[in-house]
Amino acid sequence: MDDLRTKLDIPIRSARFYGDSLQGIYDELERKAELSRKQRPADPDTRRRSLLQPSRYKEEFWKQNEALQNAAEHSIDDDVLCCFVFQDEHERRRFIVTYPEDFWLDCEAINMEKRVFYEVIPESSPCFLYYDLEFETDINKEKDGVRMARTVIDVTCAYIAKYWQYSCNRHMVINLDSSRPGKFSKHLIFSTKDVAFENNFRVGYLVKMICTEITNFLSDPSAVHDVLSNFNRADLEELFVETNKGKRLFVDTNVYTKNRHFRVYKATKWGKNSHLVQAPDCEYTWNKCPKNKEMEVFINSLVSYLPNKKKLRLFSFDQNKQAQTQCYAQSAEGRLQKTSLFKEFPKSPYPALDRYVSDFVKPGKVRDTKYNESIQIITYEIVGNRYCENIGRWHKSNNVYFIVDLANKMMYQKCHDEDCAGFFSTPKKLPMEVTFYFDDEMDSLFCALEET
Repeated sequence: MDDLRTKLDIPIRSARFYGDSLQGIYDELERKAELSRKQRPADPDTRRRSLLQPSRYKEEFWKQNEALQNAAEHSIDDDVLCCFVFQDEHERRRFIVTYPEDFWLDCEAINMEKRVFYEVIPESSPCFLYYDLEFETDINKEKDGVRMARTVIDVTCAYIAKYWQYSCNRHMVINLDSSRPGKFSKHLIFSTKDVAFENNFRVGYLVKMICTEITNFLSDPSAVHDVLSNFNRADLEELFVETNKGKRLFVDTNVYTKNRHFRVYKATKWGKNSHLVQAPDCEYTWNKCPKNKEMEVFINSLVSYLPNKKKLRLFSFDQNKQAQTQCYAQSAEGRLQKTSLFKEFPKSPYPALDRYVSDFVKPGKVRDTKYNESIQIITYEIVGNRYCENIGRWHKSNNVYFIVDLANKMMYQKCHDEDCAGFFSTPKKLPMEVTFYFDDEMDSLFCALEET
């Protein structure tokens, strides 16, 4: 089981991003884009090295999974391509794969009101810790958002010191502000350079844990906490704001989902003049003489742009919720970078297994199949049956999926709900009449591995 968790500590990609109503248009656009790509092959090995020359690598896609795969396939060692998103006035999103420096130069040439851009935080990749803080100022006039943000930073640094013995402070946190009349809004990015989190699910776990412990701590006046007791209770209480659903922390805990779109520096939302800019209270330590200060802010504030991954230490939690630190090369994402990408098939190479899974998930159906040959895992995406063993009922909106571990001949259920991110169902042993068809193939594979 632990073996499988190590292999699969990467959530499955989201469902198709766009609705069916526009699919014909997008398919035609994608066909033309593909034709253009074939006529203009990318050559990342010989791309330009000076920012004064035109970009040598830029691709655009209408489908997110294709953009992410392209970025992964064409990134070279420490030269990492990023996936960005542009949203037009019709709320359609186009995905752009390029180098951050090139993307910023393109952004600078665009009118401010049209800078509706996001960074895609890949579901399986390391990233910095980040926060989205916001509250309505009209009903929270007495709140001091600047002081509240500092409290969040200080508390988070204390938790990081507790779990990973790493010392960070406000000078390592990029503080971006997009407040407007009626709303306070900040993004905090812990740009710690030499360390990051294994993925944004792990970031979300820590943030939600901090929020829960603050809530529980304040609910008991006599409570003692190894971290929170070191802070003024009034400062912690100030983090709760009035909303239309009652009092809540001003931390948005919904921004840690798979392939999250996170607004970038100097970007806004359509129809709103609320660009993310460096906050006056930002205490981050910048380079003394940057060649391009605006570009430096943009690149350093990206959550998932980590060009020196090989040197990274990654913070995470194991399956027992214990804090752990590992080198990037030892992480699940690091290992998978050395293997082939998931190959998508309408069916797996094993028809008997496909029939078994199809029967098992009725009244649902198998929507998509992914086969990772290198680690002998098949994933079946399900529609029409959202029953989750973790909650004992159907999820209201999130689909479930099944993972088949060919090596151990077991099947597990997982789901796309963020509250069930770390859940694996009770393993179900595959019947002999199914495993019979891939036993010989597995034996051959293991023999080959022993010989290498």
